Amino acid sequence: MNYENMLKPDLVFLNVNAENRTDLYQQVAAKLLALGYVKDTYETALNKREDEFPTGVVSDYISIALPHADPENIHQPFVCVVTTQKPIQMLQMGYNTEEKAKTFFFLGITHSDDQLVLLQKFMSLIQDKDFVTQFEQITDTNEMFNYLLKKFK
Repeated sequence: MNYENMLKPDLVFLNVNAENRTDLYQQVAAKLLALGYVKDTYETALNKREDEFPTGVVSDYISIALPHADPENIHQPFVCVVTTQKPIQMLQMGYNTEEKAKTFFFLGITHSDDQLVLLQKFMSLIQDKDFVTQFEQITDTNEMFNYLLKKFK
């Protein structure tokens, strides 16, 4: 899988105003549905999966979440980059401990093998202090898209 092809300029949503996880997932699911990336089952599947298998990840530099739904809810592979105006309460992957995240990478995975590779890619990025510092300073969607595209090559 060519992972940089999963990044698209129309899938970068910065400074989203969301009250909580459910609100954020509803907003993102509606955008992804309108753009044709997901099926109408996506939002429900996304919340169900998050309830069963939390996707929050914390490094020394940033707290993120990697929400995703099972492949049958996806039309085409994608990585949707979302930042929020205020931190959203999440649970940490593998630990179920609470964390607050303002950065979300929604993964549209059509082959389950891709999940591990993408997870490893994000884990490596969020442990890179220089990456996180630059990432957190970007406020323009095109600049964010181009920055991530370079990092995914």
